[in-house]
Amino acid sequence: MNAEKSIKKIQDRDVHSMDQELSDVRTFLTQEEIWFKENYDIKYDTYFKSGGSVKLFICPQTRGKMKQIIEKLIKSNITYKVIGFTSNVLFFDQIEYSVILSTKNLTCITKNDDIVEVDSGYSLQDFVRVAVLEEANGFEGLEGIPGSIGGGVCMNAGAYGYAISQNIISVDCIDETGKAITLTKEECGFSHRKSLFQSRDLIILCARFKFLKGNAKKIADNIETFHIARHSYQEFVYPNLGSMFSISGDPYGALLKHEGRVEKVIYYIFKLLYKNPVAKFINRKKPRNTAMNNLFLDRFKHTQYTPSNKSLNILINDGKTPVESHLKYIMEFEKRLGDRFSIENEMIIGPAYRVDNGFKSNHEKIISYLSSKAKFNHK
Repeated sequence: MNAEKSIKKIQDRDVHSMDQELSDVRTFLTQEEIWFKENYDIKYDTYFKSGGSVKLFICPQTRGKMKQIIEKLIKSNITYKVIGFTSNVLFFDQIEYSVILSTKNLTCITKNDDIVEVDSGYSLQDFVRVAVLEEANGFEGLEGIPGSIGGGVCMNAGAYGYAISQNIISVDCIDETGKAITLTKEECGFSHRKSLFQSRDLIILCARFKFLKGNAKKIADNIETFHIARHSYQEFVYPNLGSMFSISGDPYGALLKHEGRVEKVIYYIFKLLYKNPVAKFINRKKPRNTAMNNLFLDRFKHTQYTPSNKSLNILINDGKTPVESHLKYIMEFEKRLGDRFSIENEMIIGPAYRVDNGFKSNHEKIISYLSSKAKFNHK
């Protein structure tokens, strides 16, 4: 038997074993009345509008049911992935995923005096509106961020000097063993766009916030200002994942760090021409960054990727660009920025239905892996 046939035999055996395991989970979900779908096309359920089929797509209706299914999966030794609004998550069409858990049905919110407890699947945008109604100060910087409470807490979301962690009291989550635990704000390890939840497999169930009274007019004015500002630099036409990299300051200036003097001079001339108050006012109804983008595009031509008109740092899905070009573009960006900046988007390659043999997710290996998946799935 040649090597290719041996590999195919192992894959068939592993798939048969996984089918049996998933059948047991399916029976459990039915018995416990936990919402799920089989062989679900997740593409149009994701923010970027990408992704393949999911063998079991599970959306528990309560925190208790979420804990139940996680305990079952851990006991059955089945790998799974928990997602929220996926506004920072890139799924791949080529991959057939096994088990995905979504927090989309965890949307309970309660208020007791000045303490608000909110489930991880609750919308950040809706939460900002609740804060406005309560005249609560410190949540204005969440305006326009398209995510859930869970995702926001995980990445310590915020902008304009605000962060979601400012008024957090505690977070309920499930640890790696399936045990429910409560972490204080200090134990969550919050820093700029970072938290403990990014380095440990903790599943956020809910968070508690302190609502501190502020000036209602000032809060409303801040939200209106931030909303307009976001419209000027965020993509609204195509499905997108927002900023690829977390950069304090100007991404164009960061990209030019290692360029020659001529390029830098041209860049600052463009900046004076297109980023002055008069130009911004003229273009306020249709703000775009095309002229600045054109200055850099020749450096990214080999990726066959067309960036957002708003910024080179925004990854968009135009329905035409192959995923390999998306990844090559990210790699080129990463190479030019170095390790001074953190990538904000998470690339989901597992849990795959077919065994990936310890695959590690750097970008070059992801491209190779996706190509092999495509070939295998078409056999």
